[in-house]
Amino acid sequence: MDDNNRLTSVVFRLNRDRLDALKELSKETRIRQSEYLREAISDLLEKYEDRLMD
Repeated sequence: MDDNNRLTSVVFRLNRDRLDALKELSKETRIRQSEYLREAISDLLEKYEDRLMD
């Protein structure tokens, strides 16, 4: 696997109510929390792509 596709651990803080909601969503949908977080971060970076290119 090349370095561009390698996953890296990230630690961050999240309000308890948001974490509980994410856990519940993950449990109901059987989709890993990490998958939701990767998708959210990808969407955010895509949204601000123009700023990153400066």
